[in-house]
Amino acid sequence: MTELQGSGLVLRAGGVRWFVPAGQVIEVLRGAAIIRIPGAPAAVRGVVNHRGRIVTAADPIRALELPGEGSGATEVVVVQVPGRRFAIVVDGVVELTAEARTGLATLDLNQVAAAIFP
Repeated sequence: MTELQGSGLVLRAGGVRWFVPAGQVIEVLRGAAIIRIPGAPAAVRGVVNHRGRIVTAADPIRALELPGEGSGATEVVVVQVPGRRFAIVVDGVVELTAEARTGLATLDLNQVAAAIFP
């Protein structure tokens, strides 16, 4: 986890609020159809269609090996880290914030990517 800096999304996953920097967010998809992939790792929820492009959808709680259940929700945030575009499935997007807040951890999207793209 890293410190919160600048604008971004505050979202809920696994009963915890997380921050994702705005520069890593491509789009929020509400009600997106997630297609499961048989035999995929637990961190992979499936795939989603993002404007004609199929992207892997990750469960961030399982990808980060955090305690608790993985997200059962279907709110999807499409994100980009260097070299990878994928989606994270979250319980909900809380808000878009323009300033830092103390006590809010940044969701490590590089670690999530490493878990779903071995």
